Amino acid sequence: MAFDQPTRNRLARFVGDARALLTDEFTRQLQNDYGMDPSSGDVADMERLTHLDNARRETAGLLRATLDHYLAGSTAKGAKATQEALDRIVREQAFTVLNRLCALRMAEARELLIESIGRGYQSKGFQLYARLAGAALGETGAVYRSYLFSVFDEFAASLPVLFDRFSPQGRLFPREAVLLQLLDLINHPDIEALWAEDETIGWIYQYFNSKEERKAMRDASQAPRNSRELAVRNQFFTPRYVVEFLTDNTLGRIWYEMTQGETDLKNSCRYLVRRPIEVFLPETGFEGENFGYQSHELIFDEGWRRLPDDLPIEDILHVGLAIDGYDERMLRPLSINNPDQPVIAVGDLANARLDEYAKTGVWRGNSLELWLCLFF
Repeated sequence: MAFDQPTRNRLARFVGDARALLTDEFTRQLQNDYGMDPSSGDVADMERLTHLDNARRETAGLLRATLDHYLAGSTAKGAKATQEALDRIVREQAFTVLNRLCALRMAEARELLIESIGRGYQSKGFQLYARLAGAALGETGAVYRSYLFSVFDEFAASLPVLFDRFSPQGRLFPREAVLLQLLDLINHPDIEALWAEDETIGWIYQYFNSKEERKAMRDASQAPRNSRELAVRNQFFTPRYVVEFLTDNTLGRIWYEMTQGETDLKNSCRYLVRRPIEVFLPETGFEGENFGYQSHELIFDEGWRRLPDDLPIEDILHVGLAIDGYDERMLRPLSINNPDQPVIAVGDLANARLDEYAKTGVWRGNSLELWLCLFF
């Protein structure tokens, strides 16, 4: 399925709706359960959280430690700094949950995971789990939550950055009603086909931060003010075709030239740029019939005056490819094989030829010297 603009717009709408849903949910949890209010910046003492069980009390302590860490690096002061830090905590928790569930949905589409998200409570994996658990884990919502946590733990063995339930950025989880709404968004028919596409998770990453947010950041400051702004402003998802183009014309091109074009790679690299006239360097250097030397190094040793005034385009291509413009020899003075001639530096030669051309309108150098000046 092609990621055309309507498809990306639909995915962006899904991400925006999911983010809003999770942001509201985790803001409410911080306020009502953990005594931390992103709206006012108020943070209650742990002693007042008598309604929490041991597990959620541990989460409350971890959230406060995370808040202190963010405040230590904040440039804002007072309540504003606390509000910004709490907003960041909410945003990170929402980002983690959304990416976890979307990653599981993509794993299903690749048959790496038994159906667990695709049909919510009716998913095959959960139905099997529920039959085995019986009534031991409580109502359906609690059992499904326990099932998802088990799947998270299984995947955390390979992808702890995303699935570690005990990481500071992944401690919160939506209530049952909100989770069901989120599953409805994930399983909407409009985006069902996207879960089999490799690019989907990348676009979800990019669309989690809206254009409006990036614009507000740039309006507030020309330079990023913190690590998050640096990421949001500059880290964009790279579509697959861009990655293929870069790979085909770096590693692919190197191999293509090493094999003198005799490789099946030229058929599989869709974006490999192939010239109308391909020139490949022989393994032992070139032996152009118009030249009186065996290697391009002799150009530097014997001087430019040995070069013919007129070279065929094929020979210029050979020499141009043979000379490494960034080789250290290009930066050293070049000795002319004549004691009466001064030492000539390549840069000086290029500048002199171009200055002469600018004054007279006539190019007096040979073809290879012209190539060299164009290189510089």
